[in-house]
Amino acid sequence: MLYAESAAEAFAILENPHNKQTIDLILLDIMMPEVDGIQACAKIKKMPTFQDIPIIMVTAISESQSLESAFDAGAIDYITKPVNPTILKARVNSALTLKKEMDRRKAREQDIIDIGAKIQQTLLMGQIPESFPGIEIAAFTRPSQKIDGDFYDFFGYQNECLDIFLGDVMGKGVPAALVGAATKANFYRAITQIIAGCQIERLPRVEQIVQYVHQVMTHELIELEKFVTLCYIRYHTSDNSIDLVDCGHTQSIHYQAKANECRFIKGDNTPLGFIQDEIYEQTKFYLDPGDILFLYSDGFTEACSPDGHFFGENRLIECIKQYANHNPSKLIEYIQQKVIEFTKSDHLGDDLTCVVLKRMPSISQLSINKNHFEQQKTGDTLTIKSSFQELQNVRQFIKNYCHSIQLGTDAKEFIWQLETAIIELISNVIKYAYQNKENYDITIQVKRDNKQVALLVNHWGKPFSDPPCSPGPPEEDYPEGGYGLFIIDNYVDQCTYQENENGMNSIVMVKEIDVL
Repeated sequence: MLYAESAAEAFAILENPHNKQTIDLILLDIMMPEVDGIQACAKIKKMPTFQDIPIIMVTAISESQSLESAFDAGAIDYITKPVNPTILKARVNSALTLKKEMDRRKAREQDIIDIGAKIQQTLLMGQIPESFPGIEIAAFTRPSQKIDGDFYDFFGYQNECLDIFLGDVMGKGVPAALVGAATKANFYRAITQIIAGCQIERLPRVEQIVQYVHQVMTHELIELEKFVTLCYIRYHTSDNSIDLVDCGHTQSIHYQAKANECRFIKGDNTPLGFIQDEIYEQTKFYLDPGDILFLYSDGFTEACSPDGHFFGENRLIECIKQYANHNPSKLIEYIQQKVIEFTKSDHLGDDLTCVVLKRMPSISQLSINKNHFEQQKTGDTLTIKSSFQELQNVRQFIKNYCHSIQLGTDAKEFIWQLETAIIELISNVIKYAYQNKENYDITIQVKRDNKQVALLVNHWGKPFSDPPCSPGPPEEDYPEGGYGLFIIDNYVDQCTYQENENGMNSIVMVKEIDVL
């Protein structure tokens, strides 16, 4: 038993971490020095740890008019002075019994929440493909509670196309999670049923799949007074196109790398379960190299600052533009951090869920020196902006890669020559292709086979009028840029250049390894 002479002493006891798990009941005298029992009761009830701790007020008969205020402050019972031990014991036992039942109820509720959270991770959040031709993918969810109604999933079809849907059920908790799980199950069923019903093997259109799910679920959703906002997309590897059906979801954001601009992709359809006779229609657009498609829940844009302002679409767009040169996982990490900084809290009012696609340059589609890259499906890639300040990042990228592979004899000279050549090349791209304009993308991919290291550089600037190499030393004593081309020609074994139809310019440099 702990005893305090005043409210101040009581607060000190309650704030001691060692006492938080040992207090089951509080007796408060209404008449106390400085802070009376009613004020103390109100303050204790605002402490998260003690919100459910029963408080019994001790009062004189003459103070009975204060009891209403005490009950309003959070007290559950009272006893009058002089205290009758029998009555005190009965009231205390009653309060402790109530506390024990409340603890049991909270424990059961927590068990349900924990089980529900595990089910949600299993049923509502799909498995991200480890790799898919032409794109990088990342997904993220952060529930405002342990269980919510956000969900997403992925379906790949023989590396030819990838279906992704992201949805948000109106409401919170277990009911929303159950509706989300049912919605996902119906999408699985839709694809197989449509194919079986039509007796065809080709994949049904995106709008057909969404229409099927809508027809199956609408009646039940209306009865439950629930609806589901959803964005369903299909990425085609053949032409890098996206088919999209928007079911009243937040506007998807398409970052266009070449212009460093974002645009919203928004359909006209209502959420699932909203209108019985809704007809869903798909729209098509294309991803160019470096483009990003950002699918997200409204938890991002409606995250609220302490002064009541929303994070909003404009801030989200600026984040995407600022971090677009990073891979999707890093992009999500940066945006999440910006939202937390904006709200100044780790406890958000709504769920954060997103799926991000980024189209990477497709090495297999290049006709130049294709044999240098087709042996491996992936390589180390760096994306930078057209700024001379990025050159140190390029230099470190090459060093890190070279130190991770076997280079044979005289590795130090090999690395120095390769990084010098790539720095000269990137400097030319910044200066001539982008004309010293900053914030445009340059991607560098490096791969190695048994006898050579190959570097692929892609940019979307002005094409070079000639290949970026010179067959001999410059005739002038100090020509602008001439020595750089001469260095490239002498420090690598091959340098080829191609202007592609999609506006991407590609340069491949190959340096032979002196194998022991």
